[in-house]
Amino acid sequence: MNGGLNQQLLSQSEALAPRFARCRRVALVAALAGLALTALGYMTQPEQFFRSWLLGFAYWVSLTLGCLMVLLIHHLAGGRWGFAVRRILEAGARTWPLMLILGLPVLAGLHDLYHWTHTEVVAEDEILQHKSPFLNTPFFVVRYFLYFALWGGMVQLLHRWSKLQDEQAETWPTRRMQVLSGPGLVLFVLSGTLAGVDWIMSLEPHWFSTIFSAIYIIGQGLAAWAFVAVVGVSLSRHEPLRALLSNERLRDLGTFMLGFVLLWAYTSFSQLLIIWAGNLPEEITWYYTRLSGGWLHLGYLLIGFHFAVPFLLMISSRLKSRLRILVSVACGLLVMRLLDLYWISAPAFQGGQASAAPHWLDLVIPFFIGCLWLFVFFGHLKSRCLVPLNDPRFDFTALAAETAEEDHHG
Repeated sequence: MNGGLNQQLLSQSEALAPRFARCRRVALVAALAGLALTALGYMTQPEQFFRSWLLGFAYWVSLTLGCLMVLLIHHLAGGRWGFAVRRILEAGARTWPLMLILGLPVLAGLHDLYHWTHTEVVAEDEILQHKSPFLNTPFFVVRYFLYFALWGGMVQLLHRWSKLQDEQAETWPTRRMQVLSGPGLVLFVLSGTLAGVDWIMSLEPHWFSTIFSAIYIIGQGLAAWAFVAVVGVSLSRHEPLRALLSNERLRDLGTFMLGFVLLWAYTSFSQLLIIWAGNLPEEITWYYTRLSGGWLHLGYLLIGFHFAVPFLLMISSRLKSRLRILVSVACGLLVMRLLDLYWISAPAFQGGQASAAPHWLDLVIPFFIGCLWLFVFFGHLKSRCLVPLNDPRFDFTALAAETAEEDHHG
């Protein structure tokens, strides 16, 4: 890109800074209200506080990690869709320091959350004794910080090279981002698998599934696509992203959401089918609990609104091109992701109870963490030009011309 065009894109991005600042103020005010309720919950019901905090943390860290995963895919594979939403993905991934800090209450509440932290329980349980070399408090804490060191390292390197790409016409920053993304994806999947086992699956340490972490990672990607669609549609009405987030690019976001919805449904059904066919007590009990009483109704809700409705709406190109439908589906999927994590984690604390009614902290704490997440996200989003500059893989002028032609004929 030439200097004049770069300056124009920077000016257009700066014009949106007051809009992002208002979003930050709203998020901060809402976070303060959520903080007061969260503090009340901690003082009155500390055990429930840690359970609900784990739910909120697992949900919002999945959005951070989903943004990182999709960003790595973009740098590795390319694609105009990634050029249009790259700044959204970068801002989402750069919330990792916040999530590192917000995960500390989970470490503080290990004894309240995980049975395998109780020495007397492990002493009487042969299975937990065999798993104790992996499931023990010191190693759990070490792994926690190693995960974030790995993820944060990748985010910081990508951010550094992305800034260098904006500042100069050399191609080596782009090449470095591509080179990192290949092994970075492999390391991301490996670390994400272990994190899913640590944070969620080990709530019930007798149960195991080789597909579970894949479902959790796919859910991260789905949450990222849904969030990007919501933010992207809003920004598509303004320059400089009006030229990039054309109807075709927005339909691409719907297609990617559909792909991850199908992946989630396929892996979730595969896990159920394999475990149900095996009919082993240590495996089937996990599903038996979640397919009883009120939990069964939540399961039906997930089938309907985490799979069936999004599938029927996103399979149609005509419906997918309607922005209201696209945003509605994306918002619905973000809600369903929280419900899915609640359906997975909450029964571990119920002791076989059939009631699926959420505690009020299960709503307040994810809301509080989400407001903090959005406050940091919009801060990162307004700090950069909304269009990557000097990327040798894309010609912004040509893309803008193509978009104008599409709009003229569409």
